[in-house]
Amino acid sequence: MVKDGVGSGLKWIGCALAYALTSVLIITVNKSVLSIYAFPSVKFLSVVQLTVTVIVIQLLKFGKLVSFPDLSITNVRKVMPLPILYMLNMMVGLGSTQSLSIAMFTVLRRFTVLFVMIGEIVILQKRFSVLTMVTVFAMIFGVIVASLGDLAFELSGYFLILTNDALTAAYSIYIKKIDDNKSLGRLGMMYYNSIVSLPLAILIFLASGDTVSDFEGWSDPWFCFEFFACNMLGFILIYSSILCTTVCGALTQNVVGVLKNTVMTYFGMWYGGDYIFSWVNFTGITISAFGGVVYSYVTFTGRDSPSAVKKKQGATSIA
Repeated sequence: MVKDGVGSGLKWIGCALAYALTSVLIITVNKSVLSIYAFPSVKFLSVVQLTVTVIVIQLLKFGKLVSFPDLSITNVRKVMPLPILYMLNMMVGLGSTQSLSIAMFTVLRRFTVLFVMIGEIVILQKRFSVLTMVTVFAMIFGVIVASLGDLAFELSGYFLILTNDALTAAYSIYIKKIDDNKSLGRLGMMYYNSIVSLPLAILIFLASGDTVSDFEGWSDPWFCFEFFACNMLGFILIYSSILCTTVCGALTQNVVGVLKNTVMTYFGMWYGGDYIFSWVNFTGITISAFGGVVYSYVTFTGRDSPSAVKKKQGATSIA
């Protein structure tokens, strides 16, 4: 019995660590490819990532390792416009990774939480506790302070990351609204998103005029390894996320994600070489990170649940 408990505990820890490490690696490797090696085309990278995702998931389906409905016009209609949001989100996300330091990229991604909360209040009529809203506003206040002290401020990078946040929020809200992802599963949804949006991504790349054939990094074995890794990690991240949710639970996955982002924020001050320290920026980052940890605690303990809201606010709706 003790042995089973130890095994379960090790499995729990292993799945949580796998999800956290994969999340860190995908940001780090993307940053290396796009900023350190200065790969010239985010659009081409998006096309390759979508292609790899389709091939890998299709192979798993052929091998009967995963199961989801076959591609059909009916299912494509059901999931639209999610594939378009997915592709645009990928492109602007990679673009913002290239333009911003990892520290500011991670901090500015917290606007997603605010956008999702507003969207769920307005569209899904969801209610949140006052404590949840306070922690979210604390995160955003920290982000604003950090932005005011950002000595490496780049308008295009901020535009891309905020667009990335808005697209992520829109995807998250819409997928809850249609509720059709349950029949496809997360890998099935990822497959549909990738294969449906791939032709459009190819057209965008061709129309952009970007050229990658003469990129000097192709002769560097380490760059080629990192380029391969960044195209595989998207699928691995989704798979590790599924494992973490299945074995550890959705709340644990959320907590791991928040803690991972906190570590990544401070790690990003060192990695990439494009972060410029200032006390105002550092203070804002710390305030936002603290708000994120408290938000994680509130979520984990269930204090943002509808029952908690009802107990504290009666039947009054925030919406």
